[in-house]
Amino acid sequence: MMNTPVTPAVCPDGPALNLITGFFWAIGGGAVVLALVILLLPDKVFLAISNYLQIIAAIAGALAFLYAWRRSGGEEGFLYAAGGFGLWGCSNIAWYAVVLTGQRALVFPSIIDLGMIASFLLLSRAFRSGLPRKQVPGYLLVAILAVCLIIPAGVMVITGINASSIITLAYFFACGSFLVMGLNHSLPAYREILAGALLFAIAFMIYPLRELFFADNPVLPVIGTFVSAGLSLIVIGWLSIRTTAKITGET
Repeated sequence: MMNTPVTPAVCPDGPALNLITGFFWAIGGGAVVLALVILLLPDKVFLAISNYLQIIAAIAGALAFLYAWRRSGGEEGFLYAAGGFGLWGCSNIAWYAVVLTGQRALVFPSIIDLGMIASFLLLSRAFRSGLPRKQVPGYLLVAILAVCLIIPAGVMVITGINASSIITLAYFFACGSFLVMGLNHSLPAYREILAGALLFAIAFMIYPLRELFFADNPVLPVIGTFVSAGLSLIVIGWLSIRTTAKITGET
């Protein structure tokens, strides 16, 4: 038979868990407030606050998962999650550094995108390693697959096959894989993780389209708040489970 997951491994609990989840609820709340005032803030101020919040959420999330990894006795799902969060945080730091130097037009497509795309693949692996498998309706997976093929195909028709359209396809593939893996590994049972994963993936399906067609749109930078809230919810939901699945062989 296929490998099946069993529980448990110890995660942060008690005061440590309350402190960590309280911190990430504060980040999520800050992201909501920031989204509501997007049109009231100057573009550069909104971008700065949004990126600082995203970087804090990503790096703090990586540290929280490393702590959980140590507490769990080396559960690899936490380690992959820490790697995904850390890689995304470093990529976003690089993105913002390029913007601050006045080279906004050079951030897409660029090598920075490869780091962000790879972070989704690491988080997909984290879901597979750290959460028990649970089959979901096939139509949901087909719908995700359709979105991940049809929209990038449309971009290629409009812009041709070039670096931008290929990176767009890679973003949609990575986000789709991330959602499919998550849905097949218990996300429907964990609402915070599911909501966070959806926000994170939606943000990076919109991101390449914004860079290609709507770079001057004053509202679309709101996707940065999706990222902060999404990362926060993933951490809150995963650590609140207090256990993580271990993969064992079963015959």
